[in-house]
Amino acid sequence: MIDMDFNSADTQDSAFALIPANTLVRLHLTIRPGGAGPEGWLTQSKSSSALYLNTEGVIEEGPHARRRIYTRIGFRGRNADTGAEDTYANRGRALLRGILESAHGVRSDDTSDQARSKRTIRSFGDMSGLTFIAKIGIERDKNDPSDQGRNVVVAAIGPQHPEYAALMGTTPGAYTPAASAPAMASTNGGAPFWAQ
Repeated sequence: MIDMDFNSADTQDSAFALIPANTLVRLHLTIRPGGAGPEGWLTQSKSSSALYLNTEGVIEEGPHARRRIYTRIGFRGRNADTGAEDTYANRGRALLRGILESAHGVRSDDTSDQARSKRTIRSFGDMSGLTFIAKIGIERDKNDPSDQGRNVVVAAIGPQHPEYAALMGTTPGAYTPAASAPAMASTNGGAPFWAQ
């Protein structure tokens, strides 16, 4: 019989404790396809007509290294057909833009052709595999007062932030993201998706 030593394992308190809100981390993003929308990257809500990107982020380094952060990024809100402003989708598009800017080292106020091209994707699969600087928040169920909450990405941090270069491990504008995941078969005729 072989002894298995668990003395060096994380305690349950540290393994499941929430990361404090507003913590900045370098995050590797993966999109978990849900079979809905263009190319099947979106996920359909089980309770409404809302669509979202179901993402998983892995913290790459620091005290929270290897922790996983699950975030739904809105694409279409439940009331999108009513003519009202789709705030769910607007927040989602803003976060996607921020992720692209963070991953590619583009300032939010850069309107050059090169910057605009970095904010353009042809498939949501282009987002999967990106590494960016994320601000972590805590999301709680408003209908459950006992809910302890879970960590989510609340914002992407770009090169205009003073901590960006140190967290990304490079000089602003010099970061080249990892190759994105292979795209699924296109069903939209190759038209680009804009994330701005």
